[in-house]
Amino acid sequence: MAAEPVEDNYINFVEMKFIDNTLYFVAENDENLESDYFGKLEARFSIIRNLKNQVLFVYQESHGLFEDMPDSDRAANASQTEFIIYIYKDSLPRGLAVAICVNCNKISTLSCKNKVISFKEMKPPDVINEEENEIIFFKRSVPGHDNKILFESSLYKGYFLACKKENGLFKLVLKEKDKHGDESVMFTVQYND
Repeated sequence: MAAEPVEDNYINFVEMKFIDNTLYFVAENDENLESDYFGKLEARFSIIRNLKNQVLFVYQESHGLFEDMPDSDRAANASQTEFIIYIYKDSLPRGLAVAICVNCNKISTLSCKNKVISFKEMKPPDVINEEENEIIFFKRSVPGHDNKILFESSLYKGYFLACKKENGLFKLVLKEKDKHGDESVMFTVQYND
């Protein structure tokens, strides 16, 4: 059985404008157009590890660190090691939009404001009415690696969550991806639901 075409499912463009070397189409009737936004869909409980199999945990309620941790210790510290990855609908096709949160005495959400990674005390909003935001990351798979994940900032294009060794600690940071196979920006995510 063939699908029937829908008669009124189109946008009639009546005018074109050039603004700052960009061509814009003006719709005759734009009441059915959506503005750019992120809308929260679902949550998944997750364990995040770097490629050394170190577990990400929240240190002093605001910093992300990676540490060697047996499963028994990880389970005993679940409030610091179990992350809630909220999946958002994105009005633009750019990848799977997510916010990463933890419930460690309070809900905190990962932020990359000013390219500094920290967990801020806040619940992720249901709707974000902008196309870039400090708490939204695009979760992407790594070509050729079935279980490896990248998290690109929606606010800083080309910048990714990464694991960086500083003063003997493995810290969660935001960095520009090296074009030559940068493994510091790759993670594995184990879902617990």
